Amino acid sequence: MPESTSPLFRTALDRLRRGGALGGALSSTVLLTLPSAAACIDQQSETSTVESPEWAQFEGTRDTRMVSYSGSWWSACSSSNTRYGCGATAIHVKVRVRPVAHADLAWKRVGVVFHTPDNPSDQTAIGSYYATLGDGTEEWHVTMTVPQWQTVVLFDAWYQDGRGHTWIDDNEGELHVVNAGPDYQVVRVEPWMNTITLGEGGVTGRVSVQVADLDYDKELELVGSDDGWQTVQHFGMGAPGDRNRFYWAEDLGSRERWQIDFDLPTTSSHFEYAVAYRHGVVNHARRYAFWDNNGTANWRVDRATPVTR
Repeated sequence: MPESTSPLFRTALDRLRRGGALGGALSSTVLLTLPSAAACIDQQSETSTVESPEWAQFEGTRDTRMVSYSGSWWSACSSSNTRYGCGATAIHVKVRVRPVAHADLAWKRVGVVFHTPDNPSDQTAIGSYYATLGDGTEEWHVTMTVPQWQTVVLFDAWYQDGRGHTWIDDNEGELHVVNAGPDYQVVRVEPWMNTITLGEGGVTGRVSVQVADLDYDKELELVGSDDGWQTVQHFGMGAPGDRNRFYWAEDLGSRERWQIDFDLPTTSSHFEYAVAYRHGVVNHARRYAFWDNNGTANWRVDRATPVTR
């Protein structure tokens, strides 16, 4: 591989912060045999902040006309016992591909490359043909097996068409996300750290939130109301020192802590809120939204003293 191409990938992928060597580790349930040779990518040192693309992103051409994640998935326990319950989760995703004429079926493959926030090492899973749809495309099912406590998965879909081409759908570089567990695995309000109160000065104090570090590019929003949701207020992202805006507070490894300091005048007797986390917010990617709304009850703070009029 000419050295001149390496800086291009370094520049393009500088904001990608997930790790993993070329090709990644293989899923324990999949035997991987790919026809194409491993792509040559300069290996980054362990201390480097610049990371290489996984093999499908490096080798493939992005084209959702040829391969695309349908957005449909389901999950099931794949490793259970009487003592520990479900030890692993199988996440099945539906991938659509467009067949090509005169393909060598012995070299046709469909699959995904995936990782979790807690385990950034890329793994490859190969799918199986399911059906041919009315528009001539094929539906394939691909299974990703992950530990029960790591059911938030980021992935791209790839397709080797039997004619020597590799196509990918990596959500415009942002990757797709599936969460086979509760939303609080992605975004979680931390009431034990909150200091938010409602008094004579209105809503003041801090709300602390812990989020899974899916990607550098993310969107956090607190949605609140002080009149029973007749009107809604939106509080987005800012910088430390900003009032009524989320700011980054702390790195927690595979998670991050974000906080928002309120200074919100109101004469209402209560303030309700929920927090949204959105992934895929750049490059016209498909967006994925996750909420912490306190189990549909919303988070709520009541006025400490009665309103005097």
